Amino acid sequence: KTALEKIQSDKVELNIISVNVGEISESDVQLAATSKATIIGFHTQIESHAEPLIKSLGVTVRQHNIIYHAVDDVRDLMKNMLDKVAKETDRGSAEVKAIFKSSHLGIIAGCQVVDGVISRNCHVRIMRDGKEVWRGPISSLQRFTDDVGEVSKGLECGVVLHGFTEVQAGDILQAFEVTYLAQEL
Repeated sequence: KTALEKIQSDKVELNIISVNVGEISESDVQLAATSKATIIGFHTQIESHAEPLIKSLGVTVRQHNIIYHAVDDVRDLMKNMLDKVAKETDRGSAEVKAIFKSSHLGIIAGCQVVDGVISRNCHVRIMRDGKEVWRGPISSLQRFTDDVGEVSKGLECGVVLHGFTEVQAGDILQAFEVTYLAQEL
């Protein structure tokens, strides 16, 4: 208990509900289930009739024989409770030159890539007069009649935006990738 209480965090609070000596019992499992807690066992076993209760109530039990492993495990559990932080990395931009209508695809933005690359798996920000108008994923990226994975600087392409049909000539599409980073305690 003392080692676990030394874990410092301003973002997640460690709340120790109960500390007991002996095997992990049915009452320990029921307490953990009602309080939505994880049982940390240290140098102990689980009572045989508590096993089915653990499975039926869906309680998580972590058992350790080395104190440092228990502390690291609890620290990891605390980190996993934190929301991931989204990081946007710019990949490229394209200028919308013309708008086309397709019976199969919908509104297609005819673009020329002015910087970097535009990839199908990227998200885009649509900038109009210096302001962000929309943000979302690309549904389709085409070069002439072929579906392509990415288009490089200087080339033309057709872009279909997922759920956005108000694109206009002169808009700038800024492509970016989103990666989610784990927070530190």
